[in-house]
Amino acid sequence: MSRFTPRFEVWLEVDGKRVIGSYEAKILDGIQKLGSFMAASKAVGVSYAHAWNLVDNMKRVLGEPIVEARKGGEFGGGARLTEAGLGLLNEYYELEKKVRGSVEGAPAEAERKGVIRRTLELPEFTIIGSDCVGLEILVGLMRRERSFTYEIVRVGSSGGLSAIMLGEADVAGIHLLDEESGEYNTPFLRRYWIADRAALIRGYLREIGLIVAKGNPKNIQDIQDLLRRDVRMVNRTLGSGTRALQDMLLRRAVEKRGLKFNEVVKRIKGYSVEVYTHAEVAKAVAEGKADAGFGVKYAAQKYGLDFIPVTQEHFDFVVEERRLRKPLLKLFLKKLASKDFKKEAEKVGLHTLDNTGIIIYKP
Repeated sequence: MSRFTPRFEVWLEVDGKRVIGSYEAKILDGIQKLGSFMAASKAVGVSYAHAWNLVDNMKRVLGEPIVEARKGGEFGGGARLTEAGLGLLNEYYELEKKVRGSVEGAPAEAERKGVIRRTLELPEFTIIGSDCVGLEILVGLMRRERSFTYEIVRVGSSGGLSAIMLGEADVAGIHLLDEESGEYNTPFLRRYWIADRAALIRGYLREIGLIVAKGNPKNIQDIQDLLRRDVRMVNRTLGSGTRALQDMLLRRAVEKRGLKFNEVVKRIKGYSVEVYTHAEVAKAVAEGKADAGFGVKYAAQKYGLDFIPVTQEHFDFVVEERRLRKPLLKLFLKKLASKDFKKEAEKVGLHTLDNTGIIIYKP
């Protein structure tokens, strides 16, 4: 008798792109059983951002939603699988069952390991959305006044809006510019079908531009220099407000030359290299892996790099209207409008406004 035990792994692909394997199946199973991205990620033992990115990848490959919103309690909500998501999960388990039977030589049941049954401790306050140092400052000020558990999840502005739609977040930080109207953030409440139940809170302005090596050895001056053959960039992920703004500015520069954006970006060195945060952009430049990247001033300062300002943008906060009654949300708004936050924010290139902390849109 052989001392070896056969093992196998099964996954499904579309056009050579991975869609679901055992890892993804556990997350989908967790979402369906626990009704929440956050709870599922905790149960499986991964970060919310990682779980979100895996499910978002499934959506992109399949071209249809995998998860949808479900109704919840006073401050609840959450997620469940769509019909397509359930179908995908069941198809994976059926294939896994067949392969298991073939390998083990006997009829087998699909191994639905799924969710680990254990007590889950979910954070009392959750911020999901774009990456900004202002979030840590705000939570720090809040915790001086009251002790509570929290989690800051960086999945981009689009991910934050989706989290509000799913009822997963107390607050979503966003900075999305509508190119047609020139307005920040408000138009996107309608695009994510939350304009009838979400409020927009005025946040602050932050400087955004090009992060380059100390001394700027490539003499990079503006966004058009990313088109140069001797410049290698590092990009942000699709769905982030920073990527959207960068691509809008790049598109304008390309079209002024009478060229097509989709063709030109294929030739930009490093355009396909994506990272999730401003800090990762700065780190890539600091380590010499890229000559430049689009990001915020604070990230450049943190890594001792040079910063070439391009523009200022509105970083605002989306809140489900019913959650405005939540004590921790009230504390968040109080600190956002405080002099203490204004003082700390200025140190890292964030600029508060006369209406910072005020509701600027309400259903």
